[in-house]
Amino acid sequence: MRVQVLGDLEVAVGDQAADLGGLKPRTLLALLVAADGRAVSVEYLINQIWGDAPPARVETSLQSYVARLRRALDPGRSAERLRTHAGGYSLDVTAAEVDARRFTDLVRRARGNGNAEPLLTEALGLWKGAAYAGVGGPALAAEATRLEELRMAATEQLWEARIGQGRHAEAVPELEQLVRLHPLREGMWALLGRALYRSARQGDALAALRRAREHLAEELGVDPGPELRRLEELILRQDPALDAAAPALDAAPVRGGSAPPPVPAAEPAAAPAPAPTPSPAAGAPGPRLFGRDDALAAADHVLRDAAGGRGGIVLVTGEAGIGKTRLTEALAARAGALGFRCGRGGWEAEACPALWGWSEATRQVLGRPGLLDPPSADVVDASAASFRQAAALADALRDGPPTMLVLDDVHWADTESLRLLRRVAAQLPALPVVLVVALRSAPAEIGPAVVDALAALARTGPVRVDLAGLDAAAITAWVEAYADLRVPPEVAAELAARTDGNPFYVTELVRLLVRDGGLTSLDAGAWRVVPDGVRDVVRERLARLPESSALVLGTAAVAGRSFDLLVVAHAAGAEREQVAEAVESALMLGLVDELEPGRFRFSHALVRDAIYHGLPAPTRARAHAEVAVALEQRYAGEVGAHVAELAEHYRLAGPLHARSAWVFARRAGLAAAAGSAHDEAYRLLAEAAELQDLDPHVTAAEREPVLLGQAAALIRLGRPIEAWQPVARAARAALDRGDAVGAARAMLTITTGTWGWRNAGDWDDAAVALWEDVLARLPEDRADLRALVRVSLAVELLYRPGSAGRTTALADEAVQAVRRSGARDTVRFQVLRLAVQALIRPDLLHHRTPILDELLTLAVDLGDVSGLAGALTTRASDRTELGRLAEADADLVRAEEHARRHQLPGDLMVAGWCRATWRQLTGDLAGAEADIADLEAFQATLAMAGMGIALVQLSLLRWVQGRLGELVATLEGAARHFPLFRELLGLALVEAGRADEARRVLGPWPDQPPLPWNYLWSTFVVFRSYTWMGLGDAAAVADLRAQLAPYSGRFAGTLPVGVAGAVDLTLGELAAADGDPAAARAHLSAARRTHAELGLPVWLARTDAALDRLG
Repeated sequence: MRVQVLGDLEVAVGDQAADLGGLKPRTLLALLVAADGRAVSVEYLINQIWGDAPPARVETSLQSYVARLRRALDPGRSAERLRTHAGGYSLDVTAAEVDARRFTDLVRRARGNGNAEPLLTEALGLWKGAAYAGVGGPALAAEATRLEELRMAATEQLWEARIGQGRHAEAVPELEQLVRLHPLREGMWALLGRALYRSARQGDALAALRRAREHLAEELGVDPGPELRRLEELILRQDPALDAAAPALDAAPVRGGSAPPPVPAAEPAAAPAPAPTPSPAAGAPGPRLFGRDDALAAADHVLRDAAGGRGGIVLVTGEAGIGKTRLTEALAARAGALGFRCGRGGWEAEACPALWGWSEATRQVLGRPGLLDPPSADVVDASAASFRQAAALADALRDGPPTMLVLDDVHWADTESLRLLRRVAAQLPALPVVLVVALRSAPAEIGPAVVDALAALARTGPVRVDLAGLDAAAITAWVEAYADLRVPPEVAAELAARTDGNPFYVTELVRLLVRDGGLTSLDAGAWRVVPDGVRDVVRERLARLPESSALVLGTAAVAGRSFDLLVVAHAAGAEREQVAEAVESALMLGLVDELEPGRFRFSHALVRDAIYHGLPAPTRARAHAEVAVALEQRYAGEVGAHVAELAEHYRLAGPLHARSAWVFARRAGLAAAAGSAHDEAYRLLAEAAELQDLDPHVTAAEREPVLLGQAAALIRLGRPIEAWQPVARAARAALDRGDAVGAARAMLTITTGTWGWRNAGDWDDAAVALWEDVLARLPEDRADLRALVRVSLAVELLYRPGSAGRTTALADEAVQAVRRSGARDTVRFQVLRLAVQALIRPDLLHHRTPILDELLTLAVDLGDVSGLAGALTTRASDRTELGRLAEADADLVRAEEHARRHQLPGDLMVAGWCRATWRQLTGDLAGAEADIADLEAFQATLAMAGMGIALVQLSLLRWVQGRLGELVATLEGAARHFPLFRELLGLALVEAGRADEARRVLGPWPDQPPLPWNYLWSTFVVFRSYTWMGLGDAAAVADLRAQLAPYSGRFAGTLPVGVAGAVDLTLGELAAADGDPAAARAHLSAARRTHAELGLPVWLARTDAALDRLG
């Protein structure tokens, strides 16, 4: 098959052109081609093909287009090219079969290639017209723009290569045509200026640059960038550098390694190279370590266990420079000698893509760079993404030889990486894998996300290696081995005292002392001027460099721990020889290492920090701006992989660059969200929002995507309550410009998550008013949107006092509206889901039952895997409350199997909570307790909020066991953060015989707040009843009896929270306490029949005990 998108969309199968049909099937195919083999959801395809007004039965139309394309693409049905996935489709084509993918591959290969011209000529020859011509939609327009930008960058690179070959005369007419077509591309103007100058047309070259200046001023109101300004200066002074092709900078001779070259003792090194000195780093130590034997031995048993199939964690901590990286290298060498395959990855202080360290380590081990790519489109939250990535990694590592993965500098890891670490760590006992996790130990360098991850790792029993400084004996052995110098004991002791044994500090200090004889005697003058801190030591060595070299290294430090030579050269405005000289000097001093041709890395983060923080603040800011400009030019046409880096550089460049900073931060945030890196997406978009406040020209329309992106990320992270504020701001902005439809769509973002956007019992009058305002302004012909807004308003009103009747009416109206209008199934599903949420009150159980049944049927029809699992657990809970336990158990089993099969961690958690409650209800108390512990551990691996359900379940369990008093301290802590736990704390105090304390905690009965009128109500009203019966408060007993009376015949509670037997059991005890023995006996007898018939021994025993007390 051959697919052409660089021009009119065409497909050839064999030698025959495929008949793709009309515009819509062609657009469908184009969308699948643009997805590069990834699954595309049905909802996304419908939105892209039909926009805001899809026809009725649109899914049927889509399926017919899919069938047509399958016949066209695979007439013999020999292979399944167009594949169906859960909720979407994908197209199976290789890179060689799609012209756009061949084009991008050729351009990538041309970059940095000394013979780039034939590759670029072939790449540009693939274009037959505008990309994706003849098909439309916003996503395809964006992809066409990306390809066009890459095409322009390749065109510039091609003519740069040809000018470099001396073909400037040939270039002039072509470049004249290009600047007429693309007058805002400064790179084209620069090429034209150079070509004219080399054609002995200096005046024309300057005139061309003036034309460029005029175009930029007229069209954009800006001056030319640094490249054009510098070229104009070179032309004016007739700089010889313009007379011939400039050799590629990355071809400059630079010696690799950190060892200085030998220099004869009789001849001093020629300036500007620094005089070489023997140093420990000159023969950088390999796996052999000094003073670390205990640390290596501690890790040996983990290696042995992993070789036998049971993996584990080695946690290496210590201050910067203490030798963590060296130790992990030694551990990897040990593992390799035992037959382990080893991979290494790490993070840096600068912006790194999400999962960077993981991706590097797994790629080295498995050779599969896409293993941790974003999961398919049906993954809707961050926990689900990490769950599936961890499962994929575990499957890949389960077979084959044992594996060691070294994760270095984890204190800089992104939240997605930490979440994956939690999940993988939990699976290690079943895998032949050792994780070596190295990070700094200083509290100031460890953020809250790292602290949480370490707490989760602690549950797995890791081997902890907390590195301390080397003692004098280890320092003596180390210096003698690698500097070939005998160190007197008093010198070794002084080194240990001055450096606290920090190996990096020792190394840097030895470099300074060896030159002046300080390593042989404490009387040497060098000891009197030894710098006090490690950064000062590094700066002392930097002072030996020529000033020009120090300037280049300063720019490199601004670029980051790792840096591209071409970027640094452009940012520093340095000549080739100057940059090569600076890097060579740094290599000789051991300050940098060569990673690959043209790319270098500071030998230690402390080296980079010392250089960076030694720059004055204004210099740093200016350098960040220069590095950003250089990055844009270096990666013109495909800056997508560098947008987060660009955002950070422009941010650090100061307020004058705020617009560039927020534009790139927004792009980076949206890209992170598309890759399921929702923590990173939120961080970047929150940063973009802050930067927009510094941009005096930002518009409300530009703010809205940032706000809604923030909200979407928070929802995917299970933090919908925080998402409300950005949603509301975006909606108000849309209303201010008269766009009620836009406001509705913005607000409906909040409804897309699994969890509600209000805490139980909370309401927001301003939010209610905003929903009502949007509903009032929506056009009558937008029936779907009106139904969604109406039912969302019902959810918003759930806890508002006095709004029960209106909540029910709004939900019913929305459901009837979508039933009448024949709304799309996806819209009807969303309305039904929200209606169930709005009708979650205990008095509406029968009212919501038919809606819930309809929701389940629709979830099956739509293939909504998460929606089906959630609906099943909700129905299982409702059926339990009605005493239909067999049906409830069937629903719960189905939900558990579904969530496990489709790897839905959130739904697995909810189903797990339901199962723990079920065990407790049916008398398996030991099983329930084990489930609660397992669920807490599982929750920790997902970094997913547990909402206190585990503590409620444990409290109910301990109450049934007569041991609730044991939890007083725990419940006191919980009650400080979650007021609802005051109910359980009061009961625990009563059960512990501390009634007076309970009265002080709770206050008088008239002051008690209402319980949340939702799925929590019936469980907590039982807790409250037994508390106030224990306190002997007659008014409370009478009130609670009246509140519970309408629910006689049901069970008290819901599955995810806890079920306290039949309601009649509590009603019987309340009636007895209220002095009504006849009613008490009737209720208790009813409860006994229920418990006996359903086989609930724990609750049967409690009921019999209550009857015995009644006499």
